[in-house]
Amino acid sequence: MIGTVWKPEEEILGALQNAKNIFVVGCGGCAKVARSGGQLEVDKMVKLLESNGKNIIAAGVPERTCYIQFVRTFFDPKMSELKECDAVLVLGCGGAVQVVRQATEEYGLVKHVYSGLNSVGHMDTIVPGEYFLEQCSECGDCVLNLTGAICPVTKCSKGLLNGPCGGSKDGKCEVDPERDCAWVLIYERLKALGQLENVSTYWEPKDYSKAARPRKLVF
Repeated sequence: MIGTVWKPEEEILGALQNAKNIFVVGCGGCAKVARSGGQLEVDKMVKLLESNGKNIIAAGVPERTCYIQFVRTFFDPKMSELKECDAVLVLGCGGAVQVVRQATEEYGLVKHVYSGLNSVGHMDTIVPGEYFLEQCSECGDCVLNLTGAICPVTKCSKGLLNGPCGGSKDGKCEVDPERDCAWVLIYERLKALGQLENVSTYWEPKDYSKAARPRKLVF
């Protein structure tokens, strides 16, 4: 899932300073799970905006706001409200914000579309509803087959590919002493797997052209 958190309230209000009539759009997917854009958070945002003098034209939560078809299904019965609003505030990831913008353009509308959230990474669910952790940087050139399924690009604070830095101490990261050194984890994992020869392999710098954005999949 895409991890998201609320932007500072002053940033949200600043973006909406010239808009009176607001349409608030949440997301029933990742943002709901992240407790940043589900119905509860949409209701909270409505109260915040109303307390700051905004008029809420409409508010709701599409099934998935990064899916254009779900956004169309959500907007179709609310077209009069969409036309009437001065701005749409999206409580979803950056992709969701842009899909909402795309939908308004498809309807022939020119609307301000603003984000109420910051996207903070591709998160895996460690403890459902409680703890989510970024473990993949989506680099496009995966090395997990050589590192015992532990990603050095993401788990190492410096993204090192050929062993730990000189600052690692007692198995902990130089940047964050509460955090395990990724390369110690990789070493112990490869040792248990009988694949320590992988550690002695020199890896050329990653081909970051594979991470050139925007990326796409076309079928």
